Amino acid sequence: MVINYEAPQSHEIYLHRVGRTARAGRQGRAVTLAAEADRKVVKAAVKAAQSQSAKVVSRILDVDKVDALGEKIKNLGDEIEEILEEEKEEKQLQSAELQLRKGENLIKHEDEIRSRPKRTWFETQREKELRGKVSKAQLNGLELPEKKVKLSNKKRKKLEVRGEVEEGRVYKKTKTDRTSKRNGKGKGGKKLAQKILRGKGKSK
Repeated sequence: MVINYEAPQSHEIYLHRVGRTARAGRQGRAVTLAAEADRKVVKAAVKAAQSQSAKVVSRILDVDKVDALGEKIKNLGDEIEEILEEEKEEKQLQSAELQLRKGENLIKHEDEIRSRPKRTWFETQREKELRGKVSKAQLNGLELPEKKVKLSNKKRKKLEVRGEVEEGRVYKKTKTDRTSKRNGKGKGGKKLAQKILRGKGKSK
C-alpha cells in the first residue's frame, strides 16, 4: 500500500509512487489525500486509472473529523517521541553488541584472520578517480586535456636525438670531434698538415 499524505506535484510523480504497488505483477492499493488545489493532478490520475480499467473510489472527508484526528495525533506527540528515543537506544545497543562480538571473534580467530591473503584490487583509488572523470566527461560530451608527463634529462636528450634523426640530421659531433677541432686537427687541420709535410718533402 502507498499512502500519499500530500498529492504529488505532477501526474508523472504520482505514477512513479503508485507504481510501487504493482511490482512483479502484484496488486496493491494507493491512497492519496488531496485538497481543492490538487484537483488537476487527481483528475489526471483518475482518467489514467479508468483507461486501464483500475478501480477508483473517491471519498470526501468531513473537515471536523479530520481536525479531530489531527488533534489526537498532536496529543500523541510526547508518546511518539518516547518510542523514537527507545528505538534509537535499542539500535545503539545492537550496534555495541555487534562490535563486541566482532572483537571476540578477532581474539578467538586471530591466527586464522592474519593468515588470510591480503585483498588486492584491480585498480587503485587514483585510477578509479581518473576513470570517473573520463566517464563523466564522455557523458557530457567533453574531452579531457592530455596528461603532461614530466621527462628526465636523459629521456629528453633521447627524444631530441630521435627528432634529429627523423629530420635527417644523422651526424652528431662527438667529444673527439670537438677536441680535435680545438687542437686544429679536424678535417681542415689534417689537410693543412699534409700540405706542409708535402712542401717539406719537395724542398728536401
